[in-house]
Amino acid sequence: MTAPTPDYTEFIESCLREASDVATRMRGVGRAAVKPDDVNQVVTDADLALGALLTGRIGDEYPGHAILEEESGETPGEHGTSWIVDPLDGTSNYAVGSPLYGVMMAVVGPDGVLAGGMALPAFGTVYVAQSGRGATRDGRPLEPLPTTALEHSLVAYGMDKGPAELMAAEGRLVAAIGTACLGVRMSNSVFDLCMVAEGAYGAYVHRGCRIWDVAAAVCVLGECGGRCTDLDGRPLDLTRPLEKADRIFEVCFASAAAHPSLVTAIASAVPAPEED
Repeated sequence: MTAPTPDYTEFIESCLREASDVATRMRGVGRAAVKPDDVNQVVTDADLALGALLTGRIGDEYPGHAILEEESGETPGEHGTSWIVDPLDGTSNYAVGSPLYGVMMAVVGPDGVLAGGMALPAFGTVYVAQSGRGATRDGRPLEPLPTTALEHSLVAYGMDKGPAELMAAEGRLVAAIGTACLGVRMSNSVFDLCMVAEGAYGAYVHRGCRIWDVAAAVCVLGECGGRCTDLDGRPLDLTRPLEKADRIFEVCFASAAAHPSLVTAIASAVPAPEED
């Protein structure tokens, strides 16, 4: 007989509340530096402090579980369960004083994400979900995502700096989505994902995510009835996360009502293959 999945939600919420307090206290304090291998990646003293806090709490509570944390890397485990930690999502925003940043963590089993949470420290808000058991915002159940059509929905689009040809491709995709929806919004952070969970935005699209950017959202949005796929509408495979630290995920997270039209709009921006 298979043992029931533990309820991780209370632990995740407690971790995210503590991390939020630390992130708030450390704003404007300490150093911020651009990582030498990626101009889009900023690391602050808060990233390092929060990463140490969260991995420490996980190690104390669940010894033997593996951990993948954005800054410190991987800690192998023994039980087939892995934690994914993004200590600060939207670090560039955080470093310049914008409130549009957050903290994310998720726990993954052999079949996918078991539970996850997203915090917006500047707003004092925490979203938590467990697979099959629903999602909450500050302890209160989240409503199912709206049935608003894409043409009447705002869509969040995230993108990073890149070479001219990449930015041109991003521009074509934004144009296709913007033509099909009510309007495009950009914070390039977990704030946008939380707005989808709230039903304020109908969708979120990004072509350059890592597994720690999306694992928690897959659980929270999935428990609200959302569709969490790649740009072609295929499910995301987040199993064996320690093997996927370097993988780039192109994601389309949307309400069930907006998702089909959004995938169609995305496809229209991709050039058709040239014929011989």
